[in-house]
Amino acid sequence: MFATSLRCLRCGRSAALEPSAYLCSHCGAGNGTTDPGILDVQYDYTEAAAAFVSSLSTQRHDIFRFLPLLPVSQPGDVLPAGGTPLVAAPRLAARLGLRALYLKDETRNPTRCLKDRATAIAMTIALANGYRDLYCASAGNAAISLAGFCAHQGLTCHAFVPRIASTTRLDWLRRYGARIHVSKGNYDQAFREAEKAAEQEGWYSRNCAFNPYLVEGKKTVAFEIAEQLNWQTPDMVVAPVGDGCTLGAAGKGFRELRTIGQTELLPRLIGVQAEAIQPVVRRYQGQGQQIDGETGETLAASIAVQRPRNYLRLRAELRTSHGTMLAVPDSEMLEAQSLLSQEAGIIPELTSAATLAGLLRLAATEDLSGQCAVLIITGGRLDS
Repeated sequence: MFATSLRCLRCGRSAALEPSAYLCSHCGAGNGTTDPGILDVQYDYTEAAAAFVSSLSTQRHDIFRFLPLLPVSQPGDVLPAGGTPLVAAPRLAARLGLRALYLKDETRNPTRCLKDRATAIAMTIALANGYRDLYCASAGNAAISLAGFCAHQGLTCHAFVPRIASTTRLDWLRRYGARIHVSKGNYDQAFREAEKAAEQEGWYSRNCAFNPYLVEGKKTVAFEIAEQLNWQTPDMVVAPVGDGCTLGAAGKGFRELRTIGQTELLPRLIGVQAEAIQPVVRRYQGQGQQIDGETGETLAASIAVQRPRNYLRLRAELRTSHGTMLAVPDSEMLEAQSLLSQEAGIIPELTSAATLAGLLRLAATEDLSGQCAVLIITGGRLDS
């Protein structure tokens, strides 16, 4: 294993690479005016480079194909996450004036969402360390992912969901046998309730925003995109943004590929939020430093996050890639959802359709001709 230590993205302090590592002991969880002390996995990239190239010849197609740049010593006996297709969308590319447009179809994962990549890492670490109970707070997809993986291994999933969790997602959780805790509040309140319960019970966390190891699973989406494009990075990668974990993870993945010499360039990262709840957009564009305060409502439940806990990670990756953040109304997401279905043959959930809505907005203000873009279709659960 080439992972060496953990580094706090807020204060820069180092921490030991231990299975129980969570938040920076100095910075903690933060509050309404300060960011949490998110820990980031550090690697010996010099030593990992050759091993990474060798690992590409393996017959595996899941995330453990990239084992040298993961924080585990061996593949877990878990559901096979990763290995999803990169689908060309020429009709949409022509509409946007792009040279090429691809859809990274994460709906092909075991529970139909990108969250399975993170869950695979959580399960691997939990199993190796004797945990029988795992938990997370989720608007639906992360909890469903955890419930499915726990069902496969006979472990207990504790799912904390907001009051407005859809009946479709609650039904998925029930089918997997999860223990469901419905909050009287929103996602952020469910998150706080989950953390409090887990502290008392000693459960293992699948809360990607706080568990430093889980974004490492998510970053494999970047490895796959680059490999599927013959190690030529696209000009832009677009993803929906809630807590900021997914796009921040993708940014880290592309950056690591450049560090080990596998690629030469970084794609420009484009993050998209709902117009009604856009704390990352406001903060990144310099409209204030307040972390809490968004009170709107959106049909895109997976990105209805009022307090993005991975902001510091995402901000760093956006700046490194010269990226940007956009906000789109639900009406434009709904239109983009129809376009993806009718012109690309893929039916995404509304949150994923935010990617195309955001790119359409960008095309209205920038000339995208000659460029290649990838939309990360994070999920396909149709409850909106």
